Amino acid sequence: MADKVIYQEREIRKYLIALLILLFLLLALLFAYYILTRPTQFVAGKGEVSEQADFRFLFSIYGFEGDLLLRPSSVCIGPDRRIYIADTGKHRVVIFDLQGNYIATLNGKTQREPYTFSNPVSVGASEDGRVFVLSKQDKKIVIFNRNLRPTSFIEFPNVLPTALYIKGNRVYVASDRAILIGTLEGRLVRQVGMFGKGKGQFDLPGGLVVDDNEIIYVADSLNYRVQAIDAKTGKAKWIYGKPLPPEEAIMFRGPERKFGLPASITLDERGRLYVVDGTNSEIVVLDAKTGKLIKTIGEIGHQDGRFYYPDGIYYGEGGYIAVADKFNDRVEIFRVPVPGIAGLIPRWLPWLALLPLIFLLIWLLFRRRVKFVAAPDFINAAIEREYLKEIARSIKKLYVTPATFEMFANQFSAPELVKVEAEKDKLKEIQETFKLDLELTEVLTVAYQLKGKKALLAEGEPIRKAADKLDIANMNLDELIKSKELSEKADEGAAS
Repeated sequence: MADKVIYQEREIRKYLIALLILLFLLLALLFAYYILTRPTQFVAGKGEVSEQADFRFLFSIYGFEGDLLLRPSSVCIGPDRRIYIADTGKHRVVIFDLQGNYIATLNGKTQREPYTFSNPVSVGASEDGRVFVLSKQDKKIVIFNRNLRPTSFIEFPNVLPTALYIKGNRVYVASDRAILIGTLEGRLVRQVGMFGKGKGQFDLPGGLVVDDNEIIYVADSLNYRVQAIDAKTGKAKWIYGKPLPPEEAIMFRGPERKFGLPASITLDERGRLYVVDGTNSEIVVLDAKTGKLIKTIGEIGHQDGRFYYPDGIYYGEGGYIAVADKFNDRVEIFRVPVPGIAGLIPRWLPWLALLPLIFLLIWLLFRRRVKFVAAPDFINAAIEREYLKEIARSIKKLYVTPATFEMFANQFSAPELVKVEAEKDKLKEIQETFKLDLELTEVLTVAYQLKGKKALLAEGEPIRKAADKLDIANMNLDELIKSKELSEKADEGAAS
């Protein structure tokens, strides 16, 4: 039957169009991937440096409504995108939004007992809106709810807490004895390390930050180094810097000294650590995986964008970095490039878009093509009606018996004639079944014995009826022409 044969120009064009669409979509995807993963470009504004810089000053917070900050030593950018400043000299935490607008104050001296606090040195915010304020002097953390009401506190009677960091449902506290890990309600889960100069030991650490793999990065202040500690094992993955003899620490200037005094530390989404070097009034940038130095940032000074004995630092979502510029009595807000959404996607993932294209190409190359077996009467009809060239556009090869090949081999070159011998056993079986003459029996046998998709082209009804019984697709010249015309009309309609 004609409708069983699917091998026309329209299908080839359809495959080519599909291939071009896939190529276009692939190029669009790669372009979008490039746009999303290239470093963020910031527009230069007030106080900013060149457009190529990747640590950009945005603005400074000096206070609110005429009430100035005094020796702020810590800062946090919460999940709520608020800036929490531990205003140490005035015993309070002052809250601003990311544009520097004042929101509220938590005054440690006016809180009711036992929620008072003095000289806060560290502040953090959890995802559920709670605020954690650490007072080293009072050896406790006061916890406020999302409505900024004090609800509980955590005391440290046996250690001196120096800094805190909130990660998920855990609070990490640096102390003079170890790193303490607990729940947000204050239940101790475990502790990491101890006092000392060895690997995994600490001497009055000033700050810490934790990544998604529970690696704790510690600004090990009086050991003049940064350590990356596995919270599960307590072992150091790498160390940058080394302890200095106490009697030489102030004046020592040897090449092995990496910091004046590492005071605080934070981590961005690109895997970069930013370490505040308080006495050198600069920020040291390290690779979080290896601990290798990337660069140093900043200069000493009182102008916006410079530092004067800074103390705290914090990285917030969206590339914002807040620095507690302690002895300039301010907090400075900077911004760094962020990877964007695609930066969180494995770089190999977009290349999976190539797979459909590869599969399509493989299918086009290795798919089974229809094999057309032509009877002599079909070829005669095509010659008489001058349709051979048209047929050759869609059908490149015609499979024929040796007798048919000898009859037409010298009359045309396209489509190509391929000579196939009929198998004797099958020839005998088909002749006995259908009682056709020998020439038609050979044609039918060749069509039957060919593997894969096949179709018989013949004009006579007896051979076509026999092909139907053998479930062999077949058509005569008129049906082939009609099928081709319908195909072209369909193409014209799609184009219009």
